Amino acid sequence: MLRAEKLRKVFRSGRSDLVVLDDLDLNVRPGEMVAIVGESGSGKSTLLQILGTLDIASGGEIYFKGVPYSSLSDAEKSRLRNENFGFVWQLNYLLPEFTALENVGMPLRIRGLSSAEAAVRAAEWLERVGLNDRGFHRAGELSGGEQQRVALARALAGGPKVLMADEPTGNLDAGNGERIADLMQLLHREHGMTTVLVTHNMGFAQRCDRVLALENGRLETVSFSQTMR
Repeated sequence: MLRAEKLRKVFRSGRSDLVVLDDLDLNVRPGEMVAIVGESGSGKSTLLQILGTLDIASGGEIYFKGVPYSSLSDAEKSRLRNENFGFVWQLNYLLPEFTALENVGMPLRIRGLSSAEAAVRAAEWLERVGLNDRGFHRAGELSGGEQQRVALARALAGGPKVLMADEPTGNLDAGNGERIADLMQLLHREHGMTTVLVTHNMGFAQRCDRVLALENGRLETVSFSQTMR
């Protein structure tokens, strides 16, 4: 589904270069749930943004279903992102002045659905994440856990092939974090999605099919015993 070959990302830091990703390889199979762990600043979020076409690598190549990103125009990358990827971030980035229903439906409207069609699908997904009675509440009126469930519904309402999640439980207490992890795992399985998850939560990571550690710019497979250290 997603493949990265010899991926490299370099940031200019003063007079020197900061190498974040260094000849990194990654292969994510269809239907797989992969967790990426590592220390803060190791480049996990940068990697996710590059995979999601939100940032550009300094070198190497990424393929989605065999199509190289380098062959796509900016408009084609935007279309790829809108039609195939869903994103959930540590900060939910909901618009507080809009209702939960409007927040979930917004990407659908951008895709070209009518307001009525977007509202129907948004309502279906709010029900799916257990918020069918909160659709007309503004985002700012919702609890942190509810806001993150709205963000998850927004990411999935467009039927993405790949869900990319960057610390989706990072701003939540333990109870709400566990509920979001349960929900993400359930929806991943029920909808046959491919999921790439960046997390510091080892309990969440161990639910995934594979755990990969990003260290010194490269990914290494982590065994269950290693994640307990």
